[in-house]
Amino acid sequence: MTATTERQAIGKPLPKPDAWLKATGTAVYAGDVRLPGMLEGKILRSPHPHARIVSIDASAAAAMPGVYAVATGDDVGATRIGRFIRDRHALARERVRYVGEPVAAVAAIDEETAERALQLINVAYDPLPAVFEPEEAIAPDAPILHPDLPSYQDSARSTREGNVRNRVRHDVGDVDVAFAEPDVVVHETTYRTPRQSQAFTEPHAAVAQIDGTGKVTVWASIKAPFRGRVSIADTLGVPVSHVRLIAPAIGGDFGGKGAAFIEPIAAVLARKARRPVRLTLSRVEEFSAMTSRPSAVIRLRMAVRHDGTLVAMDASMVYNVGAVDDTQAGTANSAVSLVGAYHIPNVRVEATSVYTNCSPAGHVRAPSGPQTSFATESHLDRLARMIGMDPLELRERNALRNGDVVPSGHGILQNSGLDECLKRARAWMARELGSKRPHQGIGTAVSFWALHPNPAAVDSAATVKVDVDGSVAVLTGVADQGGGQWSMVGQVASEVLGVPVEQVSVIAADTEATPYEQGTGGSNTTYRVGNVVRQAAEEARRQVLRLAAEQLKVDEEELDLRDGNVRVRSDPSRQLSVAQVAQGALASPAGAIIGTSGEAREREIREHGHERADIVDAPSFACHVAVASVDPETGVTSVDRYYTVQDVGRALNLLNCTGQIEGGVIFGLGYALTEEIQSDNGINLNANLWEYLLPTAPHVPELTVELVEIPSTFGPFGAKGVGETPCIPVAAAVANAIDDALGVRATQVPLTPERVLAAIREQRPELLENRA
Repeated sequence: MTATTERQAIGKPLPKPDAWLKATGTAVYAGDVRLPGMLEGKILRSPHPHARIVSIDASAAAAMPGVYAVATGDDVGATRIGRFIRDRHALARERVRYVGEPVAAVAAIDEETAERALQLINVAYDPLPAVFEPEEAIAPDAPILHPDLPSYQDSARSTREGNVRNRVRHDVGDVDVAFAEPDVVVHETTYRTPRQSQAFTEPHAAVAQIDGTGKVTVWASIKAPFRGRVSIADTLGVPVSHVRLIAPAIGGDFGGKGAAFIEPIAAVLARKARRPVRLTLSRVEEFSAMTSRPSAVIRLRMAVRHDGTLVAMDASMVYNVGAVDDTQAGTANSAVSLVGAYHIPNVRVEATSVYTNCSPAGHVRAPSGPQTSFATESHLDRLARMIGMDPLELRERNALRNGDVVPSGHGILQNSGLDECLKRARAWMARELGSKRPHQGIGTAVSFWALHPNPAAVDSAATVKVDVDGSVAVLTGVADQGGGQWSMVGQVASEVLGVPVEQVSVIAADTEATPYEQGTGGSNTTYRVGNVVRQAAEEARRQVLRLAAEQLKVDEEELDLRDGNVRVRSDPSRQLSVAQVAQGALASPAGAIIGTSGEAREREIREHGHERADIVDAPSFACHVAVASVDPETGVTSVDRYYTVQDVGRALNLLNCTGQIEGGVIFGLGYALTEEIQSDNGINLNANLWEYLLPTAPHVPELTVELVEIPSTFGPFGAKGVGETPCIPVAAAVANAIDDALGVRATQVPLTPERVLAAIREQRPELLENRA
């Protein structure tokens, strides 16, 4: 990739370029955009979980002084929108399906006027029967939420009927014969996981402006601007070329900002008002009407031999995806994820996702990972205890290894760091953990991500320009939602071109100014975007070396490119600055130095496309260890220490990489101990930050992060995804620590004091009797 072996930018603990701006409050977010004559938008939301819209009378609101536009379902296109399945409109048409669904919107001179105008809109509803649990929704007499569901467009193949959003089966081997094997130990339990909010710092915000030609420009807190502009265009009934979407700084995402929800509404208001409109959501709106991680009920049965060999798995999973689904394939494609990072020869899993009249489901950090991991990793611990084996040894005996076919059957595992992670975890426990205190336990759990091939053909591209002063500009459609994507882009370009990272600027996330990009997410942005930036930078590098070789009258192979200078390797005194080369390029036949990713991408697909389709070259594995204390009288669980070791392939930025893992563990602790959206008849009850309990600094334990670097074959400089893996196994590790401490198994998260105490009363009542 570069001629030098010593890295200039890769692997360094570099701070994010925008860290100072964010820390000082001077970063510009979508809600900070101000335009002349800008109005404030507000949304009227449904008070019913399911109802037919009989009529909407907005005349009083429209006549109110200071109101410039009122929009309803009549103002949006008939085409449905959605990130994966198109199952909604920007504003409800004909019926509402959940409490909080947008019904109308107002643009007014200020927020107070807009709020008062909403109160003047008279909506007549005809309430319809509602269902809130998947079991009710799939009953034969259940009300159907989406009568036209089979005709909806879906980006993934799915099985849809009634209220079933999708159903996926994963079958391997002969499960019934395996369970009938003599002397196997069988364990069966049902696990339950909650709805979890992304709880990002910055609520959704969008500013829309329509110019004199009818073209709309939207600044929005969205991580997939190219995808978002499609929803805006479909809502307005215009070509995508008439929509420009720009994503400035984003104040957190965690999966919740990948689809256009409020952006089309802002655009409709701006078009009707003929003035710019800003629309921002309140924290209550975020919790009550936006997406959350779908809850799950997982029935799991497994068999193991006395020597620790896993024999069979039989399971069913049911996901509640609410009334609108913003997850890929309704999360049901996670059926194979339940197998985990293990070799299990006989598997039968059925996963079903179901529409209900709850608030929408969507992606949250590591979609489906925490749900399946909590079940599988909890189950493995219980099986290990049943056969008298160390839980970590059981995992070591059954772990996937290089050369194995991954559980999905699609790809051969390569570059696995799982064995090394397990070894490091065992060594840390032996080195750091002494004897346990009373009612203190140790729990382990394994995490994985990206057990699939990474295609060479991706929906990403990049352009790299070298300016006459030697600086570099990278054009990429990728948004930075706080994960350091723009830092990564700058580091990759810096490394390839041998230019100090401070001289690299990133122009990004603008559908009119940057190349196409599918959107940040899934811990594949570094792998995917890093590669196209590398490809474009390598093309620019070739141009620099070719021009420098002509001026220095040497072969290109004799040149080094580092620190902003091109030097002759045998005589470093003969050199040109990159600035001098760029200046000379302007008079050359080819002109300015501009590299694109297209040519290198085409070559790499031609040379390695088939190989990349058959191997899993960038798997991400981690092993977690939780040390927790439990009060048997109250059920209160305190995590005392936490250790995680993760294979990151190659840490492109040590500071950001470690920070992602630390943040992921804390994210997982919230899921494990406190976070749960509670609802009653479709109304989310704890829709605020004082009742929805996020982990705070006093609750963060002593946290140790260790990195393993087993490079990927085709990732940029060997990198693998990082951000998803660390949050996945935390709940299971804590639950396993509770079991180790007290001998009780809690099967529902979050592991609140009430649930732990209930498990004690049911499984170990003597613990309470001894305290009496």
